[in-house]
Amino acid sequence: MNKTKLLTLVIVGLLISNGILLFKLLVKHRPHGGPKAYIIEQLKFDDQQVVLYEELVQQHRHDVKAQEALMNASRHQLYAQLKLQQDEQAIDSLIAIIGQQQVAAEQINYQHFLAIKALCKGEQVQSFNTLSEEIETLFVGKERK
Repeated sequence: MNKTKLLTLVIVGLLISNGILLFKLLVKHRPHGGPKAYIIEQLKFDDQQVVLYEELVQQHRHDVKAQEALMNASRHQLYAQLKLQQDEQAIDSLIAIIGQQQVAAEQINYQHFLAIKALCKGEQVQSFNTLSEEIETLFVGKERK
């Protein structure tokens, strides 16, 4: 193996290792235990706050699941229109209903985070404010069923 081939292999190896390192630095590490554990950790909730937070999470999951069921039923009705004659008024109405349901879903999420903020005491409020900048990325990639 001559020096040119060896140097080429070394350079390629260094480029690959730098690429891997850059990827690891740029991609945020997701905490083990998911967003719920991350929020508890970041806000440093005490035991009583954790219990109340768990209740909020259960209620939120229930509300979101119910809202998603409504949206799915409306979507089902909308896409059933594909088999029928095109009734533009019915289609527009269903799309408007789905839009209203999506607004309601966002309101459920927003109210959930306001309730979490209400659990915070003292310095936890500042921690929540910092965490609020990450909220939208905490749930990115979470596939809803």
